[in-house]
Amino acid sequence: MLIISDNEKYDIELKELANMLFARRKKIYLKNEIDTDNETEIISLKRKDDEVTATLSQNDKEISTLKSDINFKEKLIYKKLLYLIIKNNYEGVTGKWGILTGIRPVKIVNDLKKENKTDIQIYDIFKNNYLLSDEKIKLIKGISDVQEEIIDILSDDISIYISIPFCPSRCNYCSFFSIDINSGKKYIKDYIKNLEIEIRETLKLPYFKDKNISSIYVGGGTPSSLDETELKIFFDIINYNFDLNKIKEFTFEAGRVDTLTREKLKILKSNKVSRISINPQTMNDDTLIKIGRKHNVEDVKKTYEIARELGFDNINMDLILGLADENINDMDKSVDEIIKLAPDSITVHCLAIKRASDINTKNIKATNIEISDYMQKLTDKLNGKNYMPYYLYRQKNMLENGENIGFCKENKYSLYNVAMMDELQSIIGFGVGSASKILNKNTNLLRRIPNYKDVILYNNNIKEIIKRKEDI
Repeated sequence: MLIISDNEKYDIELKELANMLFARRKKIYLKNEIDTDNETEIISLKRKDDEVTATLSQNDKEISTLKSDINFKEKLIYKKLLYLIIKNNYEGVTGKWGILTGIRPVKIVNDLKKENKTDIQIYDIFKNNYLLSDEKIKLIKGISDVQEEIIDILSDDISIYISIPFCPSRCNYCSFFSIDINSGKKYIKDYIKNLEIEIRETLKLPYFKDKNISSIYVGGGTPSSLDETELKIFFDIINYNFDLNKIKEFTFEAGRVDTLTREKLKILKSNKVSRISINPQTMNDDTLIKIGRKHNVEDVKKTYEIARELGFDNINMDLILGLADENINDMDKSVDEIIKLAPDSITVHCLAIKRASDINTKNIKATNIEISDYMQKLTDKLNGKNYMPYYLYRQKNMLENGENIGFCKENKYSLYNVAMMDELQSIIGFGVGSASKILNKNTNLLRRIPNYKDVILYNNNIKEIIKRKEDI
């Protein structure tokens, strides 16, 4: 399918919307991407005066035409007409998210509340301007209501992200930068040394003089890939540079159980880590092998039990819907097994086909099911077990136009996840692949200061990285 718009600045979002609606079942092109003379299926969008017209043609025959006055933002009118002409003429189109292609739909609700919009006005905006289903409006409005308490806690604080970019192996769905812990072992000593320099020198900047830190999040990679000695050195750096007694939340991604031991978990606990993630992604042994994990379901359960024994009272577990060859029954099994363990929060991801992931580069087949419908069923099930959705984000190329939702038991939300995903705070990033995102509260705009995504470049250019942060 070819999409032709008379306003090129909308092209990318129009293509993203069409891709979402067709859920990758149809190839979508813009006019500069293919030989337009050979394309038999075309949607054109043109403005004349105060009216926009969308036309669907197949084999040079006009199939459908829609028109709309410019009664709202012009870009959204183009997207609405594209959405409607696709919905009206193609079967099996998943359109519960309407014309929203952005990552942060809850942020839109939060911003509308700042403008003192009523619940009815917010509903009307999402229903009439963005064409969301009642199901999704209820979901994001409910999450925004939950976040009101969290926003008060975050106030004017900042949060810290620290990257440990090493993994024991690469999962086939992953697109994050990481380096194999075995081949990358030779870089770890220098990496930790440079990470300490970056943290120490950055915290000396005037920006931090009157800033309170609400949360620290250690991610990667798989931070628990570090051995016990390396972990102790890492936490010495953390304790020297941060007053952990004043931190409201300290999260450590202990994601893969094949990197965890009782001793490592003890090190985390003794260093005031208050929240950990133990992330199986699936509770089916066959799938764990297929995605590249070096552990089984029983290992997950044993590691979880050890963490509870050691006193961790805020444990998150991640699941991914749509992994290779999994059907509804497989996913139900994973959900039910996780619920039996009763973690404090459960983060549910719809598989996103990332450009740099093995799923994409090696053409690994993903599950083809109605993820959006299943997500609603899952939401209802978790609500019934006293898990409430508290943050949500979407990604490009997600299966069936889906979403990722964080569910938690009462008061077991992640401050960092909400602050980062809904852009409520400045986030200062340290280490490979991280970025500092400085929020201007007056304009609600973010300024981004990235770090290198390569360990060798990071280790060789630490002075330049620190100099970049002088702009904070």
